[in-house]
Amino acid sequence: MRTPPTRTRSLGLGASIVVALSLAACTTATPDATGTGSTGSLSSGTALSTAGTSSATGDGCTNQPVAGPDADAVATIVDDAVAADGLQAVLYRVTRGDEVIAAGSVGESLPDEPAAAAMHFRGGNVAFAYLGTLLLLMAESGEVSLDDPISRWLPDLDVPDADAVTLEMLTNNTSGYPDYVRSEAFQTTYLDNPFVGFTPDQLLDFAMATPPWYLPGQGWSYAHTNYQILGAALAAAGGEPLEELLRTRVIEPMGLTGTEPVLGTDLPAPALQTYSAERGVYENTTWWNPSWQTAPGSVLSTDICDLAASARAVGRGDLLTEASYEAMIAPDTAQLPAAPETCPPDVCRQMTADQYYGLGVLVMQDWIVQRPLFGGMGAVQAYLPAQDLSVAVVATAGPDTEVGSNRAQPIWISIAEALTPDAVPSQ
Repeated sequence: MRTPPTRTRSLGLGASIVVALSLAACTTATPDATGTGSTGSLSSGTALSTAGTSSATGDGCTNQPVAGPDADAVATIVDDAVAADGLQAVLYRVTRGDEVIAAGSVGESLPDEPAAAAMHFRGGNVAFAYLGTLLLLMAESGEVSLDDPISRWLPDLDVPDADAVTLEMLTNNTSGYPDYVRSEAFQTTYLDNPFVGFTPDQLLDFAMATPPWYLPGQGWSYAHTNYQILGAALAAAGGEPLEELLRTRVIEPMGLTGTEPVLGTDLPAPALQTYSAERGVYENTTWWNPSWQTAPGSVLSTDICDLAASARAVGRGDLLTEASYEAMIAPDTAQLPAAPETCPPDVCRQMTADQYYGLGVLVMQDWIVQRPLFGGMGAVQAYLPAQDLSVAVVATAGPDTEVGSNRAQPIWISIAEALTPDAVPSQ
């Protein structure tokens, strides 16, 4: 582990951001760690606007059940998972090309209120795929370069290696920066009051209490820290608030009508209620603050229709040139050297040709994936290019569901076993 110079830092985004998200890019463990500090501020000068944060109603997402052998197979998989894992509810949607081949909802959002496709939920690290897309779009337009260091766009941000860590390294998690989600201080603060938000500065303080794990570009370790900095840098380069950049350049061009940036604990109605026992008692987590998930302006709400549509749009690179799409899914992280011995094996991971991290996306046996996990709600958006197959699954925990586990993932894997037996992702 390297010892960084003593610094102060400031992202100063002017918006409070709160804890609640998906930790799992290549792990399904709950956040574990404590880190204190008072080091900084991410000052991009952009604050998340409140305008439009509750406009989506989900009216466009009907997700009506469909008939056929594929639909029957997926319905059986979902029913079996609900019974085996004690799930509260599951929403799912599977498309092949433009055709919906399986869709439905099982279980309840609240007592006597069935779960429904129109319900909104937290998008979690699906936003990382959108940020990767936004970065590549801005590179295509010449606004930024993937090789730009942090210091070019955030010259006052005092973090280790700011002149060496590039926007590309932030996006593919090769910066070496620790993840604040693993900080015990963060976890303690979060679980003591999960309704309160964090500023980007506070989150950087939690992260940078631990020195970088390796030299920039010399390893791989999943860190929400990277996306806090990336979001601020893109906002600075684009000259607009991050939520506006995402809305006008990614969300609307993808045709997503039920997805939008949200402020604080906002969630458009109708909302899928979520639950977790991670604080030692089974409780409703719907209004836990999700601000720590990613940079302010990229904390999203979405619905199951958009999750499936987004899987395909991201997975095909619909908004990107062919060269940019190839860069997004390139196996560069699979070529990295072995993780340093000073980095714990559950932090620094060795990527392979079968499973590696691209620019905001995880590639698993040719599937292009994101897997949010927050407050007992796990989700998967996955796309298999060879078969033009999209899978979107959201699962909420019941009282007996394993704590800290994304139970949407085994449902997706079982769907792959049934529909694409030659392309089954590993756990």
